[in-house]
Amino acid sequence: MNWSSQNKDLTAAKVRQILVENKPDILKIANVPNARVAAAVQAAEWLFNSDKFKTAIQLQKALQELPNLGIEPETWYALDVPYTVNINWSNPSNKGCYDVVFVGGEERDFTVEETGDRPRPWHSYANNPLQAKAARKLVPQLQAYLAEKLPEYMIPAAFAVLESLPLTPNGKVDRRALPTPEPVKLEWAGSYAAPQTPTEEVLVRIWLEILGIKRAGIRDNFFELGGHSLLATQLVSRVRDACGVELPLRCVFEAPTIAELSKIVDSLKDSSAKIKVPALVPVSRESRRLKLSSLNQESKDRG
Repeated sequence: MNWSSQNKDLTAAKVRQILVENKPDILKIANVPNARVAAAVQAAEWLFNSDKFKTAIQLQKALQELPNLGIEPETWYALDVPYTVNINWSNPSNKGCYDVVFVGGEERDFTVEETGDRPRPWHSYANNPLQAKAARKLVPQLQAYLAEKLPEYMIPAAFAVLESLPLTPNGKVDRRALPTPEPVKLEWAGSYAAPQTPTEEVLVRIWLEILGIKRAGIRDNFFELGGHSLLATQLVSRVRDACGVELPLRCVFEAPTIAELSKIVDSLKDSSAKIKVPALVPVSRESRRLKLSSLNQESKDRG
């Protein structure tokens, strides 16, 4: 018998009646809700798959209004029938349920079949000390692969490496249990190249502040360190304030390393210095009067 699906009106009293009247040698009832944990299981199901409860009081009230929250395991031992009672957890997919088997007559040595998961390998009980290192290698590989298949704006700016996807009791992906992905902030895979010029030093400082990283070399790629179009806009603004040049946004995409970008910034500095326009000086009221009087005098002389 399956308590949960096939026999919705099944009760402990009806089970006793079946045992007394039919006298089966073995009777197994599967998926009996455990009254000890039924409320907690139902609450977890609601919290993960429903948004109708805004407060804990609403959730508690809904649990209290449920007509039946399962059967206490001790209830089966108190039926007073000539049967041996064996209780074991149901299949893990039926959370909060157990199986009860009544064994009578010559079958009293009946062994209850285990319905739980198969024994897991030993490595599943320990963590992997190299997991973080493997994750650091995996993300750049994913980025490189996506860079070959997708345009720049479609490449994700954040990655999260998981051992497995969290699931709801129904077997669906539990989106609420997924960790918040953090922007990719990777170290340069090769040798670190320190800044060599004042412009490179300024750009390194700006990158560290914008990307929120601890170190950046002049050969590091802005987008591989977690940069994206919005941060590129901030970079252009910070370069304008620090270097006094108008850096086109496209230059960040065309020259994503500090070594390349610093050359563009220096060339913009040189260009602005050569085309420097003298500052405008405001003319005083007296100067304007003198200028106008001289113009009037010239017109009289010509007349």
